[in-house]
Amino acid sequence: MYKNLLLAAAGVMFVSAGGASAADVVKVASFVSPKSIGVTKVIKPWMEKVRADIGNSAQLKGFWGGSLGKSPVKQYELVKNGVADVAWILPGYTAGQFPEMQIVELPFLVDNANEAGLVVQRMHDAGHQTGLGAVKLIGAWATSPNLLFINKPVKSVADLKNLKIRNAGSVGGYWLGEMGAIPQTMSAPKMTVALNRGTIDGGQQGWTGMRTFKAMGLVTHAMDLPLGAIPFFLGMNKKKWDGLPKNVQAAFLKHGGETIARNGGAAYTDAVTQILAKNDQAKKLTIVKPSGPEFDKLVANSKKTVHSWWIKKTKNGQEVYDKAVKFLADIRKNG
Repeated sequence: MYKNLLLAAAGVMFVSAGGASAADVVKVASFVSPKSIGVTKVIKPWMEKVRADIGNSAQLKGFWGGSLGKSPVKQYELVKNGVADVAWILPGYTAGQFPEMQIVELPFLVDNANEAGLVVQRMHDAGHQTGLGAVKLIGAWATSPNLLFINKPVKSVADLKNLKIRNAGSVGGYWLGEMGAIPQTMSAPKMTVALNRGTIDGGQQGWTGMRTFKAMGLVTHAMDLPLGAIPFFLGMNKKKWDGLPKNVQAAFLKHGGETIARNGGAAYTDAVTQILAKNDQAKKLTIVKPSGPEFDKLVANSKKTVHSWWIKKTKNGQEVYDKAVKFLADIRKNG
């Protein structure tokens, strides 16, 4: 009895001295490797800066490589259900749930990862938060724009007709359909499997995704078109968020938001530069880059069809679109 009282007293002393209790452990998860860009250049730096600010007010613990759930499609649910407290979430894998974030998936809208991440973050901060529900957004970022990677010779978009091409989200699928291709909806890991089996002819993907999911050696051509970025966000279970000390919440947001957007933008831009310069498989690909009147016509037609389609199908679509374009203009002018 006396021993138990001593142990209980010791526990009270630990908590009162500022130590983190079990309830203050924050599980931060990713379905991809701890070596991935998003983990090494975005999530881990965020964690380190937060730790430096909060001391023992809470413990941040990483769970990488899908240790809390491997499916990229289920990351939002992991956070919502409290399996993970914080996770790297891909809006494109939950079709229709995050319509405002989908804006950066439009072809020929954003030119780079920094623009895309900042647009998503600023749209959120302006109140466009559809779909978040029981999850709080800590910070958003994005990839560099997608390209098309094909396993057979192509010289122009006309050669895409009847090809089976994996689409990165519903927007990409609509654009591919407009080009006469046959969109194939699947995750990036499954795209690699399908390319290896020869059941698809190519995929809409970024350079970093092709490297991460080991698909570079399965294609021969890359069509260099800015076909929309893939938005990401670091999402946290709201109930867990509400239970955190105020200083911890403040640190999460201080190092989240646009800081995460800019860190992610710089990381993905640099990664593409490194891949093009040093990756042997990337160097072997034939790069096709439409230009001149062909490119101008393609851009105009894509905006007339895909952008208009997105505006019509999205609640308050024109308002959302106009605001995103305004944010984009400001980012290009002022950074």
